[in-house]
Amino acid sequence: MAILGIVIGVLALLATAWGVYYSRGQLREAEKVREENQRFAKQQREEDDTWAEKYVRAGKLLCRIADADRFAIFPAKAARVMYLGGSLGMLFGEDVRKQILGQLIEEQNGNNYALRPIDVPRLRLKATRDLIDLVLATLGRFQKEKPSEAKELGL
Repeated sequence: MAILGIVIGVLALLATAWGVYYSRGQLREAEKVREENQRFAKQQREEDDTWAEKYVRAGKLLCRIADADRFAIFPAKAARVMYLGGSLGMLFGEDVRKQILGQLIEEQNGNNYALRPIDVPRLRLKATRDLIDLVLATLGRFQKEKPSEAKELGL
């Protein structure tokens, strides 16, 4: 009987030691997962900040262009610009102009344009990011290729 008690005690001790070892492994794994989550959250915040800055930069440039159409000095130029959907239509084409007006900027108070409110999930969409990249690349190319016209538009 005493031997049975000793065997049961030793087995209980071994089970307890195994439980402690297993719990420590689970704790280490949980710490790794928490650190990965923190790194991912930090990386996501940095990426969101980068895209928010790009969004604001693209939106401000687009607003300048859209607002510049109102102040066209030359009647012939103004008629040509308005026929093609404004300077936005001339620079990007009608389809992209519609996307820009639907996602990035909006008309306010008649002919003034402003940044369209955007939330983080929509800013993370590939389509939104592709549009922002397209706008910035096109405007950058336009500024290099036609600096005098870019200056007229306020770029």
